[in-house]
Amino acid sequence: MLKKYFIGLLTLAILNFTGCYSLEVINKEDVNEGRAEINLSEELYLTTKDFTRYHFLAYKYQIANDTLYGSGAIEASSSIAPFKGAIALDEVINFEQSKPDTGETIGLIAGIIAVGLLVGGIIVAVAYSSSSIL
Repeated sequence: MLKKYFIGLLTLAILNFTGCYSLEVINKEDVNEGRAEINLSEELYLTTKDFTRYHFLAYKYQIANDTLYGSGAIEASSSIAPFKGAIALDEVINFEQSKPDTGETIGLIAGIIAVGLLVGGIIVAVAYSSSSIL
């Protein structure tokens, strides 16, 4: 019986690590004024003034002297092309990075527990009703 609880706890721990993520929009002004930071260990999406969208993988870019240097991809309306070069931060409208969403992760885990309890309750009810018939 102890193994079942341990397996259930381990499953919840794994779900907590996988969790739910969402893209958080970071305004360029917030970065310039120090209210927000860009995490270089996370993927980065950015949109420029001409509405071109760039995607950089973690550790594949750096920011120095008001310029972003790196290799990534340009995402156009219907195609994706490789990109390697520099983008002036003056041309950037906003940045987006994945952030863990604790509320959605808790909702996911609570939903899984609720479904598990419901299924367990149905199994117990069926077992109890079939044993009372005999």
